[in-house]
Amino acid sequence: MKKLLITSLLLSFVTMFGCSSAEKSSPESIQDTTAAAETTTEAETTAEAATKEKKVYDYVHGEDGYCNIADEISDFKMETQKYGTCWIYAGVASMGTAYAKKYGSYPSIDQLELLDITYINEKNEGFFPKGSDDPKEIGGWQWMLTETLTNGFDDYVIDSSVILDVDDREAIKEAVKNRGGVAIGVNDTDEKYKGWFGQYYTLNYTRKDFDHDIAIIGYDDHFPKDYFKEPASEDGAWICYNSSLGSAGFFYVSYCAPLEYGISHSVTDKYGDILSYDAGNEQDKYIKTGEWTNTANVFHKSGKLSAVGTYNDFDEQNIKIQVYSADFKDILYTQDAVLDYHGYHTVELDTPVDVSDFAVVISYEKGAPVEGEDIDYGDTEYKTVSESGQSFVYIDDCVTGWKDLTDADIKNRWILTLSPTTAV
Repeated sequence: MKKLLITSLLLSFVTMFGCSSAEKSSPESIQDTTAAAETTTEAETTAEAATKEKKVYDYVHGEDGYCNIADEISDFKMETQKYGTCWIYAGVASMGTAYAKKYGSYPSIDQLELLDITYINEKNEGFFPKGSDDPKEIGGWQWMLTETLTNGFDDYVIDSSVILDVDDREAIKEAVKNRGGVAIGVNDTDEKYKGWFGQYYTLNYTRKDFDHDIAIIGYDDHFPKDYFKEPASEDGAWICYNSSLGSAGFFYVSYCAPLEYGISHSVTDKYGDILSYDAGNEQDKYIKTGEWTNTANVFHKSGKLSAVGTYNDFDEQNIKIQVYSADFKDILYTQDAVLDYHGYHTVELDTPVDVSDFAVVISYEKGAPVEGEDIDYGDTEYKTVSESGQSFVYIDDCVTGWKDLTDADIKNRWILTLSPTTAV
């Protein structure tokens, strides 16, 4: 029997550009035929011929400083994107490789179905397309997937999304090696930055004009720096899956190229029911009410509670999870936990709890995540809703106690709406 889960960025531009054909090595400009040319010495002729020789790409990677997820996952899928959906294809590559590393098989996740789930209008909060723009072309960003899919999709749910420091090369390598692919933003527009290594694209650039999402699925510390069309200052490259190329091959991005955000997603299918009031922790906002910030969600569902999901806006913070009766009178369970990365977490309960009408209380040492207010992004808008009797914050002033987040004085006091927890 599957278990019950309770759940409580980095903008990526996604304008798409088609895959260009292979660029051929260009000979040096042909010199004018002049009398001077007729007197060219044999040595000069030899030197000129040498400049016209095609460069030989004979590099073969070794085992040191090398990792490629595709080498260990035989059914890894390098699919070609449809429409302006690189962000979803990169995200699914991260989810799929992480799932395969954990469970030994590659999951079947439909990218366009995730698009529909993200932008569907038959919901009361989350992300909504504006106007008559086609959702398939307006794009999106990785945190939209986290905020939407922690509520579940098909048999799956995102159980963690780690936000990585793009300047921390070792952290990205560690995530690729131990978790799975990392969705990343790159500059993929300007052809002058693109080259070829054998049959594979190479990319190095200096301009931070990020317009495309790809998935880092490996790395090679010794990939030659002179294999890039735009000169690189050191050896090394990220081995990437690029959905605009699909199965055409890997995409080698120089370590020297700046990257935009980095998110490592993980999904699971171990939970049968997801209970959530969560629209997401948009724009990484949090509140702090005192030494510890105590929040709660009340649920009305019978089952065995086995995990709790929540966001963390810090590199690390301590939390306490408590399960109460719905009236907050009886404590059914208590567990301490450490949120040890910035992003979304699922915390497994050491002992699953039989529940019916119950409240999940999380106490945060540094600050509790918030959904935030409605946001207009132009092509899309983000909406949040909190209904009476669902979400609460504890005001420790010896008088107030637990306050419903829909109370006017609470909304005026804190401005922002607390991001509900998720129960699994």
